Amino acid sequence: ITPSLSSFSPRHYGLAPSGAAVAVVGLRVASEHEDECCATVELSTHEAQAKRAEIEGTFLVACSKAVSKGSKPDRVRFATIPRNFKGAIQVPDLKASWKAEVAASASGGDDGGAKRQRRGVE
Repeated sequence: ITPSLSSFSPRHYGLAPSGAAVAVVGLRVASEHEDECCATVELSTHEAQAKRAEIEGTFLVACSKAVSKGSKPDRVRFATIPRNFKGAIQVPDLKASWKAEVAASASGGDDGGAKRQRRGVE
């Protein structure tokens, strides 16, 4: 899923390949039986940051039309992707960040500056 979304994002928004990174984790949020696909998008260039509002507003809809059914994210947030010193994604930290965001949104709390969307909810 991550490679599919990582290649889609720059191509769809006309960015350099290094402009947007995507990391995906599966979490049980709404159902105790099915994982939701939770994507974190990191906009790493000035060009990508300039298009942030457009990307935030259209990412889930654009993905639903352009990527395979199995690669469609259910939720997206725009934040820094946790990496180790070698650049590998730290999945436990990413999951913890998502769990904190889901808990904060359930309680109506502040999201710490990260932007979230959920497919089917505008």
